[in-house]
Amino acid sequence: MTMERILFISAENPFPQDSGGKLRTGNILNLLKTKYVVDLLTYRNTEADKGQRHAQEGVNVHEVERTVSYRKAMLRSLYTWRNCSYLSHSDKDMHSLIVRLSRQNLYERVFISHSLLGACIDVVRKVLPEAVMITDAHNFESSLSAQLVKKKRGIARLYFRLNAAWTRQDELKLMDKTSLLLAASEQDGLAFRALSSTNAHKVHVIPNFIRISDYLPEPDSGKERWIILPGNMNYFPNIHAASYFSREIYPLIKTEFPDAKWYIVGRDVHPDVAALAEKDRSIIITGYVESVADYVRKGAVVIVPLLEGSGTRLKILESWALKTPVVSTSIGAEGLLCEHGNNILIADSPAAFAGCVLQLLRDRERGRQLADHAYRTLLAHYEAESVKKKLLSLV
Repeated sequence: MTMERILFISAENPFPQDSGGKLRTGNILNLLKTKYVVDLLTYRNTEADKGQRHAQEGVNVHEVERTVSYRKAMLRSLYTWRNCSYLSHSDKDMHSLIVRLSRQNLYERVFISHSLLGACIDVVRKVLPEAVMITDAHNFESSLSAQLVKKKRGIARLYFRLNAAWTRQDELKLMDKTSLLLAASEQDGLAFRALSSTNAHKVHVIPNFIRISDYLPEPDSGKERWIILPGNMNYFPNIHAASYFSREIYPLIKTEFPDAKWYIVGRDVHPDVAALAEKDRSIIITGYVESVADYVRKGAVVIVPLLEGSGTRLKILESWALKTPVVSTSIGAEGLLCEHGNNILIADSPAAFAGCVLQLLRDRERGRQLADHAYRTLLAHYEAESVKKKLLSLV
């Protein structure tokens, strides 16, 4: 039987899967491959990423060059009244290829991988007015935009306040335009439903998930006295989290364990994050690495000191898969089935957060217990097979 074709539009090429957003996009795409012939429309990989092209087997990849930089997107947002992220303006670069592929293949379904790509729906609709549009939101972006406003001052604060309003309007329009909207957590699902009671029925929750086969166990080489903070270090919640941990929490840990090391593992390191290592030689910033798992597996604890955010944290799911215990703020663990003291440690004050990290540095057996419980939670609720049936029944 011939499989139906689906157009899958993503502003980020999900391979290599080196960030939370790419993991969600790639994992969903891999499930859709079992039901559809997938045409992936995305930006061209960087030179550094091309060695990972083998991960795209079974997908027809169509790439475009990025011409809309973040600065251009910020300027363009002033007259389009659209969110300033360059993701929001990817329709400019992708317009002609969306039209050509839609005319050639007459897709019945089109998958939009991120709520910020909502303008791409308009391009598709002009060619395929009856196509079923599925949007994977990733985050409730207007909430993130509103959180960012609090960190700005002066004219920048005014601009980002406008941006938060534009983002909310973008999401309202998206609720009208999309046929189906997938949210990454129950909290995000409720937020989208609250935007529009008329369109609330379109919202369904597909939690973040991973394929456990991607995290095969390796010979136990033991845990080091390492504290691991994984993530894209150019993403503002992660930048603020690193600064907060460095300023308020890490000094309390170093008082008891002066030989501890803190690894910040992630690509696109922001200057504010890079500056942390200049002040303290026990802070190691890796930049891009081929395997974040190698660091997480050897660490004594993974930290998620987030003060802002939306959706759910794939870095927590990966840590659970690699059997490394996690200490998180309430916001960092939001949306996950977790219980303090059972499969995670949760703390919202600097002293409490430091105390939880110290507990795990002192007591390796306690860490193993937490990690084992977390691993069982992962298999039951956040492994690919646990969400595959629901996803494929919707899409």
